[in-house]
Amino acid sequence: MPRTFHWKWVGLLAVTLAPGRVSAQAVTPETHTVREGDTLWDLARHYRGDPFLWPDIYRMNTSVVEDPHWIYPGEVLHLAGADSVPSVPTTDTPAPPVADVGSADSAVTADAGQEAPQQSLAQLTAVSANQPGQEEPSLFGTPRSHMMEETLKAYTHQPYRALRRSEFYSSGFLTERQDLPFGKVLGPVIPEQISSSSVNATALPLSIIAIEAPRGAAYQIGDTLLLLNLGPELASYGDVVVPTGLARVIDTVQGRYVANLVAMYGPIRNGQRVLPAEKFTPSGEAHAVPVTDGVHATFLGGTGRQDLKAPQMVVFLDKGRRDGVSAGDLFEIRRRAERLPDGRQLINDVMATLQVVHVRERTATARLINVLSPDIAPGTEALQIAKLPS
Repeated sequence: MPRTFHWKWVGLLAVTLAPGRVSAQAVTPETHTVREGDTLWDLARHYRGDPFLWPDIYRMNTSVVEDPHWIYPGEVLHLAGADSVPSVPTTDTPAPPVADVGSADSAVTADAGQEAPQQSLAQLTAVSANQPGQEEPSLFGTPRSHMMEETLKAYTHQPYRALRRSEFYSSGFLTERQDLPFGKVLGPVIPEQISSSSVNATALPLSIIAIEAPRGAAYQIGDTLLLLNLGPELASYGDVVVPTGLARVIDTVQGRYVANLVAMYGPIRNGQRVLPAEKFTPSGEAHAVPVTDGVHATFLGGTGRQDLKAPQMVVFLDKGRRDGVSAGDLFEIRRRAERLPDGRQLINDVMATLQVVHVRERTATARLINVLSPDIAPGTEALQIAKLPS
């Protein structure tokens, strides 16, 4: 049998053994309506050919999906960019053609006295894909260059939101030494009953848990509760509230409550504390406006020993609502200018930028969004540089 005939049979065998992969990537619909059991991981595997590309779909749908861990039946997710370019192209893209400065076309342009139009990368790709001799569709998935283009579209075509619901609830706050109305998690219960079979049972997403309200208090069906642990104490500002999840009350049994887990930020076990969840107010699409005489605050630290600071770490400031701080404010942590004993001179440069995500009367919770110098010690100055329009 000739060698070329042999390779044709190999190609046909590959297509026969994996028809789902080729057909799934051939045409991508504009949208997908979430069904029960769907996850972003599965949708990325089906529509992108790679489950690790689930962030692409999430970033294209941040106006619909608050938390990438939770999507709900009936939600309509966009799968393609605003210009309707397929998420998974059907052909590999050859290199764009090199213009011949001595060609007839360039001569006509020069004679007309017009400047040759500049083509974008997307236009060059579209032109070169239709050139004679283009390659056959690849059997090995989408080229990485096309995946990167779709990722960039997901970033640039989404509405800006200064605050996110998941960050508001998962970041925690300081108790400020107040006597808070803590309830108690009794443990996961499956099927629905008030007793738990294990003292060390761990709740899973969407599972049912039993909750006990504080003495003299009551919850209502439909109430959203914050599940939490108490972390270390920070000076005179009280204990750190470390959220582990959100639960919604669905029933009451013999004076106790049955709730459904709707979000998880950490392990949820019996004995954890419970508080009524504060109401989250969306910030809209407004950007923070620079201020010239902002609030001067002090960096208090985080939930534990954090010598190396990284983006998205939760930290606390010693200024709050009474000082004019509000959610969405931007602060800069600055190094104190001083001369060290060895003769070196420190200047007042920026060490990190952070955004306030939760505010109490005397303190604020923030997340680091940019770190220039990791050696940030408690007591370092933080200056308010921008505020969200009220």
